[in-house]
Amino acid sequence: MKKLSIFMILTTFININVHAGNNLANLIFKVPAKSQILETNSSIKCQDCTIPERFTISVWNMYKGSEPSWPREYQSMDAQSDLILGQEFLLSGDMKTELENPVNSEVVMATSFINTKKEATGVFTSSKVSSISKKAYRSQSREPLANTPKMGLVTSYPLSNGKVLTVVNIHALNFVGIIPFYNQVSELIDEVKDLEGPIIFAGDFNTNTPSKTISMNLLFKAQGFKKTEFSGNDDRLTFLGQKLDHFWYRGLQLLEARVLNENEGSDHKPMQATFEVSY
Repeated sequence: MKKLSIFMILTTFININVHAGNNLANLIFKVPAKSQILETNSSIKCQDCTIPERFTISVWNMYKGSEPSWPREYQSMDAQSDLILGQEFLLSGDMKTELENPVNSEVVMATSFINTKKEATGVFTSSKVSSISKKAYRSQSREPLANTPKMGLVTSYPLSNGKVLTVVNIHALNFVGIIPFYNQVSELIDEVKDLEGPIIFAGDFNTNTPSKTISMNLLFKAQGFKKTEFSGNDDRLTFLGQKLDHFWYRGLQLLEARVLNENEGSDHKPMQATFEVSY
């Protein structure tokens, strides 16, 4: 009975402190209303252009652009890519300039939260053609203490063969157990699994435990997705031996894929793949 009482006291203490931490976090980080999550900036003049038969897509958790080499590396990546899926953007400094004033591109941003400097952060997808549709998905669960959600962004684009390419950009929950992680990933898969056209689903999955990695693999393979295998040195960021960033696809032919190990603009290394549209 004494042990049970101690356990109940400890549990209550932890719950109170987590609740207090969440209340403090609410004063520090502002989570926008659903109507304010999406923002689009575009300088594309050709409104009927399509994704080419062969296209390149880059995926990068950008660590809020805090490293000095980020602007140069992002501009190089932009020149090489038809689509860029970015996680951890921060509307500040060089990154704010790049994302709010894109050159011959459309940038769709989905904000997770706004910091005390009133700077938004979240995920973005940049493209060389205008999107057909765009929708943000906020995780039902939140990161502990910070009390902030993680984001998914689903956009679609016209292909040269008349079909539609659906692109899912994810930044998955990090400091949570398997159930919140599973719920966030499965919700996004459920939104696109019945679509007829090709699908790209990539980003920072934060698969920091074997159980999360296994769960992710089972979810995607059950819906006919293929995991991108990278040639050369695969220097993706790991935690306790688990790769955190992943690249899944369906309905496309993978021509080549590599990790841009030379990039130093973030703690994550970018992933880049070239696909061919099937006719």
